Amino acid sequence: MKKATLCLALVCNTFSQEQITIPFDWSGQNGILIQDGILFSNQSWSSGILSFDGIYSSYPARYGGHTAKKIEISEIGNLPSFLSLPDSSLTQSFFDYYRGDYGLDKLDLGVEYQSKNKIIKISGFKRSSFGNFAHYIHPAKSQAPILQSYRIDYSTINAKEQIEISAARYITSSGLPDLVQNGFENDNIINSAIRYQRKFNQWTVDSYLSQFGQNRLLIHSLYSDSTARFINRNQLDVQIMNDSGFEFGLSQKFQQYNSKSQFRSLGWSSLFFRKYYKSISLMAGMQFSESELYQPYIFSINFINETRIGNFGLLVSSNSQPVHPDKNASHDNEFEMRLRSSFYYNLNSRKFSLKSYMTNINLKAGDLYNYSLGFAGVKGVLFLNDNWQIYSQIASPLNSLTENKIGAIMDNGLKGKFQLFQNNMKISFHIWMDSYTNSTTIFTHDPFLQFPHESANNNFEISNRNLAHLEIESNISGVLLHYKIYNLLNAVGVNNEDVLFKPNAIYPEIGRMMQFGVTWYFDN
Repeated sequence: MKKATLCLALVCNTFSQEQITIPFDWSGQNGILIQDGILFSNQSWSSGILSFDGIYSSYPARYGGHTAKKIEISEIGNLPSFLSLPDSSLTQSFFDYYRGDYGLDKLDLGVEYQSKNKIIKISGFKRSSFGNFAHYIHPAKSQAPILQSYRIDYSTINAKEQIEISAARYITSSGLPDLVQNGFENDNIINSAIRYQRKFNQWTVDSYLSQFGQNRLLIHSLYSDSTARFINRNQLDVQIMNDSGFEFGLSQKFQQYNSKSQFRSLGWSSLFFRKYYKSISLMAGMQFSESELYQPYIFSINFINETRIGNFGLLVSSNSQPVHPDKNASHDNEFEMRLRSSFYYNLNSRKFSLKSYMTNINLKAGDLYNYSLGFAGVKGVLFLNDNWQIYSQIASPLNSLTENKIGAIMDNGLKGKFQLFQNNMKISFHIWMDSYTNSTTIFTHDPFLQFPHESANNNFEISNRNLAHLEIESNISGVLLHYKIYNLLNAVGVNNEDVLFKPNAIYPEIGRMMQFGVTWYFDN
């Protein structure tokens, strides 16, 4: 069993969680996320054991630190990870508070009750912002936060079993930039999940149940179907694995989507067999649904090899998933086949580290459409000494297909630490430059319906940029003071087209954002 458990842990953590964001504002409310080369659009994902549908919830940073810090891409057969449990008793509370330009007001707070092999976490988050052109002011709720979230997590383990329960609510009440008067988004998400694992001699039974409900009202002049959209999604998984590394799994998923112009109710089941070896796992199975799947077979190959200087991995998987309902408006299909191929390697030494990945996702629905989204990235870090480092990261599309021209992203920076006042004040310093280059005006990303597409009428083109940013953090007796400047050149007085940019054709021009924050942990 120990061998199989080790292999399972390696397989579930194959990729290095490299994230790239393309923000539409500096507050964290809207933007694009690319993780491990995968664009978060119609991508189901999890935070802890909580699952998110991903149609209109594809930017995790919106929901606060308690949700955005631990993101996993949902794959058949891979259950969301359990919390790491403590081996001693401790009660810890914290708050993380930021004030900034344009009415920015962010508060992240929580408390953890820890005892041996048990933890309870209660978290809350709120964000307020006018936006630099007052575009986040809600026409009917001008004083309310644009985002509130509340979450509770409970987990415990003993010699035979482990259980974790989570529940959360996310409330968005935000204005949206529009031509004459602000549009608005009212969004209410309630989700919950439970995972239970039990050991029986040579067998381990793992079960998972999640429920995701979303009620979203989007009012904007761009859309004739400006009405409420309802999403209900639930998932049930049962997996049985023995000490030899053989695993049998059953997954049942249901998604219901309802709007003024469309009603869709889908259920699909997955049955699979998997074998774990020391460095590789092989999985094969079938999917079933009353709707046409186009590809009823599922499989995955997950390989990782660790060496003295680093590791590399390979993942190939195939399954069917529901299409994005707004993308589906031009096609007569409900499911699409998703073939993912990913490769990565990490090289590490005392002076240098290098990470690289390549991911290609082929999306196909019979003869209706067939295209690929490919992305590759590399990140190098040069350690000047124990306290200072220089890094460079670049990510770019793998092919020139119109559907894949999301653009290239580059991030270069310097990080360092030093001490002042007889080592009583610890300073962390970070200055970096991020660049984005979009080579076409055809490829666009709808910032409200959250999917990429071609559009000649509604131009959601992502604009080029080349900006510098600065962050300074001081640690005084455990109290962390933060000072952040986004768009450093504009903050010091530069006001030309090189630093004033529109992140998206719909969103207003962005200049600087200056933030001051305090983080304080209390241990009892």
